[in-house]
Amino acid sequence: MISAEEFKQIVSENLMLQVQMEELNAVLAEREKEIAVLKEYEANAVELQSRLDSQLDEFYNMQNLILKKERQAEGAEEREMQLHEELTDAAGLQQQYNDLFQKYTHLRAEFNDILDELAVLNGCEPLLQQALQKKNELESQLANTVMERDELKARINTFEILGQG
Repeated sequence: MISAEEFKQIVSENLMLQVQMEELNAVLAEREKEIAVLKEYEANAVELQSRLDSQLDEFYNMQNLILKKERQAEGAEEREMQLHEELTDAAGLQQQYNDLFQKYTHLRAEFNDILDELAVLNGCEPLLQQALQKKNELESQLANTVMERDELKARINTFEILGQG
């Protein structure tokens, strides 16, 4: 049989264990909340990476279109009989250039927004490093696009001069 003193001690220890269990349950709940937040950050980072990849694909498609149009423009001197058609194409290129510049500005703003969002996810170091690498690649590609744009403007000006002459 358990004495009254032993019974009180068991009850006291039981209460201490219950308090400890409640504290541990509170810590566990907090950890579960942190895990949920991290999972949400991970899902956001995956979504951002997907958007960035999609925009990069669109950028490559635009770049390929510019290269195609540039190759068409290189043969313009040898095709004087088609000059009028080439000048019409050049006007279209100017519109495409304007559209591309607007898209470039839009992509740049979105890119900066994505970088800001990724900076919030500082606990996701590998994803941040990947995003920074993508940023450097995009900046390089954007610099190339700007150079190509300037070349296209110069060619359009040449076409306009030839058309007036």
